[in-house]
Amino acid sequence: MSDSHVCEDTSDHLFRQSITTLPRISDKRKKMFAKLGVETVGDLIWLMPRLYNDWSQRIPVGHLVGGDVAAFEAVIESVPSLTRRGKLSYIRARLSDDTGSIRAVWFNQPWLSDRLKRGDRYIFRGKIEGSGRACSVNTPEIRALDDESPMFTPVYPLTAGLSQATVRQAIEAAFSDRNLVITESLPAEIRSDYRLATADFALRKIHFPESEHDIEVARRRLAFEELFLLIAGLRYMKAGRREECGPNIELTQPVLKRLKSQIDRLPYSLTSSQESAIESILNDFRLTYPANRLIQGDVGSGKTVVAAMAMAVAAWSGFQSVMMAPTTILASQHAESVASILEGSGLSIALLTGGVTAARKRLLIDALAEGEIDILIGTHAVIEKDVQFAKLGCCVTDEQHRFGVRQRIKLSGDGDIIPHMLVMSATPIPRTLALILYGELDITEMKDMPSGRKDVKTYTATSRDRSRIDRLIERETNLGHQVFVVCPMIEESPELTINSAETVFDRLSRLVFPDRRVALMHGKLKVKEKSDVMREFDRGDIDILVSTTVIEVGIDQPNATLLIVENAERFGLSQLHQLRGRVGRSLIQSYCVLVSDSEDPLVRRRLTALCRNSSGFAIAEEDLLLRGPGDVFGVQQHGLPDFRVANLYEDSALLKEASNAAEQIVRVDPHLINHETRVILTEFKARYGDRLARPGL
Repeated sequence: MSDSHVCEDTSDHLFRQSITTLPRISDKRKKMFAKLGVETVGDLIWLMPRLYNDWSQRIPVGHLVGGDVAAFEAVIESVPSLTRRGKLSYIRARLSDDTGSIRAVWFNQPWLSDRLKRGDRYIFRGKIEGSGRACSVNTPEIRALDDESPMFTPVYPLTAGLSQATVRQAIEAAFSDRNLVITESLPAEIRSDYRLATADFALRKIHFPESEHDIEVARRRLAFEELFLLIAGLRYMKAGRREECGPNIELTQPVLKRLKSQIDRLPYSLTSSQESAIESILNDFRLTYPANRLIQGDVGSGKTVVAAMAMAVAAWSGFQSVMMAPTTILASQHAESVASILEGSGLSIALLTGGVTAARKRLLIDALAEGEIDILIGTHAVIEKDVQFAKLGCCVTDEQHRFGVRQRIKLSGDGDIIPHMLVMSATPIPRTLALILYGELDITEMKDMPSGRKDVKTYTATSRDRSRIDRLIERETNLGHQVFVVCPMIEESPELTINSAETVFDRLSRLVFPDRRVALMHGKLKVKEKSDVMREFDRGDIDILVSTTVIEVGIDQPNATLLIVENAERFGLSQLHQLRGRVGRSLIQSYCVLVSDSEDPLVRRRLTALCRNSSGFAIAEEDLLLRGPGDVFGVQQHGLPDFRVANLYEDSALLKEASNAAEQIVRVDPHLINHETRVILTEFKARYGDRLARPGL
């Protein structure tokens, strides 16, 4: 459903009607709007302006600053001249007031030559370039002095064929319809306690503000609403789990004894974090309702061992387990790792990915349905309709933010028994934010690292240090070690000054290290090609692997000791920490070099923070202080739905307020059944139900 308020008070439910019910919206325009995610009137009303053209503040011409977008009142000082060159035309004029003058040029608007006359005074608005006598403005908008248009004009996202005028007209038509009724989605108590505007006021003012204050009040209300509804809904889901039927996993003494024996077989001792995580999962297994636990472990902290032991316990107790990874490479690595960890356990472990042959897949599916496979590891192939488990008791998903939430829910089963869910993430999240945004999960943190591991020595560099970086690569490869070189993009871009993977590969393989085995890997390669490259890298047949961020998660090669990150400023701090986790996976000293020519003080500060800290949790906290939560979560926000208004980077304070408000409600009414709180559940279902809902919601 759309992100709209459910309209209960009007007979034709205008919110739910197609936008073609509005004037001037043809079937052709309907298809254009659909590209923006707008299909109903409700969708249209929730199409938020991305910014506003502000005509309210008029700057004296002499005070205009290059780089600013500004409005100013001025007289046309010189007679505008129209010049034509083929299809191109442009008009030049000089505009002035008592404080100074500015050059103006309008491209491909020849009709303006009849409108603009010397001595006429207008209000102009545009981006200022240059300064002093060289100050100019390119194709400024024009308003007459008596123009009564709004001072704040919304600017909406567009797609080919749609203009700002068309979108604005459609939104005006929607709000002018007398059948439009905007119902309230927040309890009166919450609006009062947190001084929030009504839904009707906020939605009208976000589109038709009369002042900056209107925009601020409307945006705060709508952003709070999005965060509050999601958090309250997640808390509801957590409370509802206790009414569901989970697997009856009996942890008998023989099972616990087998677990201890399997742990003792390992060639290393578990860390205290691993022991604590396993104990938490065992306690979950004793529950009568399905557990839902997030295991946050820093890169290299040994989460796979924890998951393997959990799945083994489930198997010894008579239940099957499934482990889902985001890529074929990572699924294959997990299968090898789990088989190694559980060597001698007598358990049947199988791998299912999209690359499995049809004949092999049929055998796997039959064996799975008969209960002959204890642990199934794979990609999204494990959630296809024909994959049926005999007795599923435990689901493990790795790096959950790389999946759609709908896919993860499918793993939870379809029958009366809902299996225990274990989510593993190596992306550090500050605990305060994790508690807010993973409110439906119980959280376990793994901060200890296996003994003997050395911190990866991390340095910053610029392109002027290229020869030194090359010598470092040469030194490590001479020692028989392997090197990762990570680039932000595959190909060169004319708009961006970056070192692409293809360019770097060409330089290293042809000019610098023609005698070394250099390979290239990126997301556009076919699955088999990527698998072949990684297999060669694992065998030690590749010395230098140039790659994009496809190596970010899960690649485990103990012989890799050096990571070079090109254009490091283009990566988030937590993402850089993830990349750094590809080296330092043995007792050999490893290194990371962050290459960036950026002179932005914030960039330098962030990269320096990475050099100082080896703990992903400490880095996440640092990033939170420097930039707010936006960089912690990245674009995909760990699988959470995209927000229309709220921004996790800008709204960290509002996020805490919304969380407090949700706790305030759910503490008293966890199932949201009271008259005042029922609207929360209704709206949560309308917005997120098909993506976040537990079975039966």
